[in-house]
Amino acid sequence: MAAELRVVENQLPDWLEAEMDDAIDPVVRRVKAAALRVDVQGGPAGHTGLRGRVASGVGVRKGVSTKGSAYFRIFSEMNTNPERPIPRGMDTEKGWRHPLFGNRDFWFQSRPVRSGWFTDTIGDSGDDIEARLARALDFAINRLG
Repeated sequence: MAAELRVVENQLPDWLEAEMDDAIDPVVRRVKAAALRVDVQGGPAGHTGLRGRVASGVGVRKGVSTKGSAYFRIFSEMNTNPERPIPRGMDTEKGWRHPLFGNRDFWFQSRPVRSGWFTDTIGDSGDDIEARLARALDFAINRLG
């Protein structure tokens, strides 16, 4: 029994990480797809590739905290400092301000038609992530049984 416990103890972090990866990967794909579908109200005509840049900035950070707790964080960040507020602005009713076609004398307020591309998509995935982690723990417990 002690040997089985050591096996489970040594392999549990890997099992949990694999389950977490399996749970997070589809969420990240859904978040990227949601970024590409954001409609902006009252925006000027034209397409600058903004949605694609926001989608390409979606990623995951995983690690272990100083207290030993494992964590993951899905994020969206932009490459240039002036664009950093855009992903959050696209997710909220307030939107974001920007110079119209780079003209810093004329600022424009852009708002999404429907907010929540990021927060709603992730929130809708919580039950799936929780179920996958519970399965990994059940698997570990059954190994001991």
